Amino acid sequence: MNRNRLCLWLSLAAVACSKVGADSVAPPAPPVYTIQAGFAAEAPETRSRLDFEEKTQARVLWTGGDAFRMYRMSSSAYSQTTYTTQDDGVVSATFTTTKRLGEDDSYTSIYPAAVYGVSGKNDDILLRIPVPPTQEAVPGGVQEGLNFAAAWSSSQDENLQFRNLMSYVRFRLSGAAVSTLQSVTFDAGKTVAGDAALYFQDGEVHFGYTSSFSTTTYERSNTVTLSGTFVEGQDYCIAMVPASLTGGFTLTFSDGEGRLIEKRSSKALTLTRSRIVDFGTIDLGDTWGADDQVIRVVTQTKGRKKNVIALLADGYTSDQLDLFEERARTAVDFLFSVEPFKSYKEYFTVYVCRTVSNESGAGVNDPKDKDKIIKAVDNRFGSRWPDDGTYSTMTADAAKIQAYLKAAIPEVVSKEVTYQDVPTALLINDTRYGGICHIYSGGWNYCQIPFQKNGGTSRWSFPKYQAVNEQDKSQGYRETTDAERDEMGRMVGDWKNTFIHEFGGHAYGRLTDEYWSGTSTVSAPAAIAGHSYTVPHALNVSGFYDSAPWKEDLLDHLDEWTARNPDYGRIGLWHGAYKSLYFRWRSEKISCMIDNRPYYSTWQRILIVRRIMTKAGETFDMDDFIAKDVTVDPIRPVVPASASVEERSRILLKARSQALLVPEMPLLPPPVIHLEEDF
Repeated sequence: MNRNRLCLWLSLAAVACSKVGADSVAPPAPPVYTIQAGFAAEAPETRSRLDFEEKTQARVLWTGGDAFRMYRMSSSAYSQTTYTTQDDGVVSATFTTTKRLGEDDSYTSIYPAAVYGVSGKNDDILLRIPVPPTQEAVPGGVQEGLNFAAAWSSSQDENLQFRNLMSYVRFRLSGAAVSTLQSVTFDAGKTVAGDAALYFQDGEVHFGYTSSFSTTTYERSNTVTLSGTFVEGQDYCIAMVPASLTGGFTLTFSDGEGRLIEKRSSKALTLTRSRIVDFGTIDLGDTWGADDQVIRVVTQTKGRKKNVIALLADGYTSDQLDLFEERARTAVDFLFSVEPFKSYKEYFTVYVCRTVSNESGAGVNDPKDKDKIIKAVDNRFGSRWPDDGTYSTMTADAAKIQAYLKAAIPEVVSKEVTYQDVPTALLINDTRYGGICHIYSGGWNYCQIPFQKNGGTSRWSFPKYQAVNEQDKSQGYRETTDAERDEMGRMVGDWKNTFIHEFGGHAYGRLTDEYWSGTSTVSAPAAIAGHSYTVPHALNVSGFYDSAPWKEDLLDHLDEWTARNPDYGRIGLWHGAYKSLYFRWRSEKISCMIDNRPYYSTWQRILIVRRIMTKAGETFDMDDFIAKDVTVDPIRPVVPASASVEERSRILLKARSQALLVPEMPLLPPPVIHLEEDF
């Protein structure tokens, strides 16, 4: 098939068959309908067939077997037929079909012939056109099947003029780095790939995105990646759905080992149907730079599938990347000092990504509008949050993070995993207090952790009020006592504790918060939506007392568990979680998901290990979990069993006094939930 053709001119005629033999008449053969396909000089918008004959209009040469598909809509049904040519290497070819569609006032033809999703719209055909966000790098052209063209007519006998649908970005490459290049990613900042829709209305072609179709082949994407082997001096093209890019664009070049070269432009760019935007020759130089390196700091040695996590820098300039790397390695070490991550470290691949920013720090947005910028900072991923001490609108540019993961993480580039399989942490070069996680129902997450208080210590506390009865709201609430706080231990830590809460708990474990504020509450028991997500969220919390997610595994065997280890006696049903004092239950009184301590509850550890096993392609086994499980909570005061009453009181009083010397910080905001269609 000739994949470089962009425009067609067609005429239609019918050919009848004659008798066969002198004395006998063969059954009438079906008529063969023919179409002459030629080059359309009347379509000046088509200036190239991707052989890049500069500023000339290319000739169309057909290849035997070329075909397009014609559709006819009738009421709520449609019919179709395929026209095919046997001619090879000619300007004007004959296309034939034996199927007549019948008379109607609406026909849509699409090249190349393929299976397209179809529905009706305004008595016309609405077609789903699959535009892949990952394409093969083809010297001098585009991946076969991506030169979509369409035509509309009021009858099957009408001459057709095909119109090109796609827009193309063209470039050439120079420099020794080209020899090891494996992918080029174009980040448009707007949707330019994924399942698109085509229809004709009032004689005009419409091609773009609509809610009339659900995704079946490709999710919508702001990026398109060319993958393959690249040759210096050759022409390459990226095929995209037309769009107006008012915010500029980015080209990212990757060698497949995590080393990147990025070219960014703030200029507006209009990707027009049928046009080729020529970027000319892009010089990659002779070496891959020290900036934007992807460093593997943990190598997976167990598991059938890759289980990848990534830490990215935001707000670190080129001369601050060594500082970022030091902090990132410290965060990774801290995460893997906490159970169950410590015991399952060999199931992880961890990347520290030296992503450079033009300016240091993070921006400031409006407390009520995350996209309203009060103070702009030219950092890499757009991290920003208010200056008024609130954090609920703390955010970053998710599309930029996704584009980076697609271009830089080796397992994503090699298609062993997708970017949705890579939970991501942004370490932000900003000393303001904060931290948040953005959780997507389909499984991807990213969280944001600043270097709060210049690495200084903070204190987080158990909520002030708690329910009198773990099941019955009518008995009211009471204040948490000092004795209870002494028993649970008082949490003093720093930004690394925010990291294990936001990343280890929310982003990787897909756990929700188990704290609440004051006496705020939901009105009645109710199901938690996240439990039914594609990748479940908030399974560490129950909306019903009698059917907690941990009932079957833990509560129904509590005597057995406690006999194995007295620490399992912490397991139960505790009123208060997920921002509500009542009608939300947690499995233990205190954990990382309340005050950031380096201790995940037993049920949280089970959920995290199940996720580790699933992502690594292994099967979770409860006996294996119990054999490896470590139940120590290092924040609970360690009082020797032989201690006297006076000695016990002295130890607890000392811990209380030391904690009170550290300023108490508010608990961080709950995760921001994004449904699947937000991708």
